[in-house]
Amino acid sequence: MLVLCATTAFAQPSGDSQRWREEARQEAQEARRHAQEARDRARRDWDDWRSQHNNHDGVHLRILRDYQLDAGATANEPVVVLGGSATINGHATDDVVVIGGRLRLGPTAVVDGDVFTAGRDAEIDPGAQVKGKIDQAVVDLPRIGNIGWGPMHVPSGVWSFASLGAMSMRLGMVLTISLLLTLIAPGWIRSMATHASSAARSGFKGFLVEVLFVPALLIVSIALIISVIGIPLLAGIPFVMAGGALLWIAGFAGVAVSLGARLRGSSGDQTSVPFLDLLTGFVAITGVTIVAHFAALTPGSFGTFGGLLHTTGLVIEYVAWTIGLGAALSTFFGGRRMAAPPPVPA
Repeated sequence: MLVLCATTAFAQPSGDSQRWREEARQEAQEARRHAQEARDRARRDWDDWRSQHNNHDGVHLRILRDYQLDAGATANEPVVVLGGSATINGHATDDVVVIGGRLRLGPTAVVDGDVFTAGRDAEIDPGAQVKGKIDQAVVDLPRIGNIGWGPMHVPSGVWSFASLGAMSMRLGMVLTISLLLTLIAPGWIRSMATHASSAARSGFKGFLVEVLFVPALLIVSIALIISVIGIPLLAGIPFVMAGGALLWIAGFAGVAVSLGARLRGSSGDQTSVPFLDLLTGFVAITGVTIVAHFAALTPGSFGTFGGLLHTTGLVIEYVAWTIGLGAALSTFFGGRRMAAPPPVPA
């Protein structure tokens, strides 16, 4: 009797264990089925997203160029135009941004995103469809000369005085910084004067940098804005530009020293009086500009001769600044030229 009871007691847990294993197997199968469904759903979502974005090229970016979207065409990415105009007659599925130019939306234009313009009024046809917001920042620059702002009237002579004041501040600041640099680092200025003596070579380098500077600055700025890592680096751009401006003024001072020394019959790398040569060269470079601004204050019309004086002064200064830029870059990146020691006065 005891044996039969014991056998029955041990047999009962065996049946429960079998049921538990069966339930566990079913639950595992259910879990695998749910996991497979989740993987299939994720794959379908990825395929849908990829099919929607495969036609995107990133951004339709135009710098100093115009952009045109013809009727019947579709742009599946944002349209960004810097320094040019944009004409939209087709379907833009994203935002449209135009800075420094004019935006024209034709009667068949459809813009699903927002529209932003800065600089000029946008021309939007009544038949155009813009589903997002329209933001415009218009800057109307006053005309130079006789300007009327409502009841106010500013005579043209005031602009002559204002131009003379601005010129005096600009040249005064450049001369002050040049004198300080000549006092602090005379050897550096002499080295730039030596490079500036090769006017054609330094002028070519300076002109090349002037041509490439603005596009390079725009490309670097846009790249830093797009890159999350590069956003903090934007704060350093003003300091780099300030250092570049200081280097450029040093190059201009080198040109003035070289010219002043040549007018004395010497050379910039052998000058023993860099201050005197700097002042002499500075007056020689800016003299025509100074005369033109003072002549503009004389009564009556200065006519063609006044315009010719202004133009000549600007050309002389531009040539000097361009040669100075090339000389500064040659000195900064190529090292100083070995300059002969200044002569010892008898």
